[in-house]
Amino acid sequence: MKKNLFLIIGLTLPAMGSEMPPMIPDGPVTYEHVSYEDPLAGFEDPYAFTEPAPATAPITPTSTAGERGYIKLGLYETNYQVRGMGVTDNMASNGYSSISGHYILPNRNLFNCGIYHKVSGNFGIVWGATAELADTPVLKAGYAMGKEIFPNMTLELGYTMHHGGLEGFMTRYANSGPHRLAQDLTVTLEFNDHQKGFFGAAQWGIGFQGLTGHYFDLEAGYRFTDVVNNARWGLDLEVSAGWATSFSYWANGVKGTDAVRLRVAAPIFTHSGTIGRDGRTQITPWLQISAAGNNSGDIDRAVGNGPVDHMQFTIGLDFGWKF
Repeated sequence: MKKNLFLIIGLTLPAMGSEMPPMIPDGPVTYEHVSYEDPLAGFEDPYAFTEPAPATAPITPTSTAGERGYIKLGLYETNYQVRGMGVTDNMASNGYSSISGHYILPNRNLFNCGIYHKVSGNFGIVWGATAELADTPVLKAGYAMGKEIFPNMTLELGYTMHHGGLEGFMTRYANSGPHRLAQDLTVTLEFNDHQKGFFGAAQWGIGFQGLTGHYFDLEAGYRFTDVVNNARWGLDLEVSAGWATSFSYWANGVKGTDAVRLRVAAPIFTHSGTIGRDGRTQITPWLQISAAGNNSGDIDRAVGNGPVDHMQFTIGLDFGWKF
């Protein structure tokens, strides 16, 4: 029995000795780098969670200038036109100037569907105008609700009131009355891809007072960037083509093409960012070649004094301001 006990002790002592604490060394013991404020100083917990540092700096809110409103001063254009269809020199000999704009109202989430609504207006003067065009300025007021249905594409449903201008002139003849007021309902699809350069618009309008037909206006174009690029400023180039057609809008039985047009614009930009592109101020010289379609002859016969010009070359200068 004693032999077995000694055998067990002899086998277990070496194993116990491997886990025993080390011997205390001889001589004085010196403690270094000990903090009594943090009992865990010098020790790292491998399971402790450390929140990672942010990869980028916090986002700083940017200005929303230019996202709500726009005012355009059509300083001067050599012809007065509506969707590319212009009047003869006998009715407007010295061109056209206008101021127009739109404003998107603060509530941009109507019906909880991401729908915005905006108001718009236009005031224009036909220089050297005769007949009914000289009696009153060209006025336009509108309201629209819109929504971005695809990236870079918006759909708008709107109402437009016209007073004076070509619409007012034709309203008097269509209704044999003194008033010059016409009202339309419109559906507009707009596309503008600032990165790839493509832009365009399609509009369908139907008149319910004054002029009671309907019309279509299509336009498509491409924007070339940095056509001219100097140390301080440069020019982009926008080339677009348009086609306007109507069905009994200008007068009963007048249906077909109103006009086709080719437009070239050269928006100016500065490297300081104050003019052009994302800047508040916009300066755009442009030129346009337009040719009246088969509707011009029918309108001339309906009115009797030939208001539509068959071919026009128009030069214009626009100033814009975002707010």
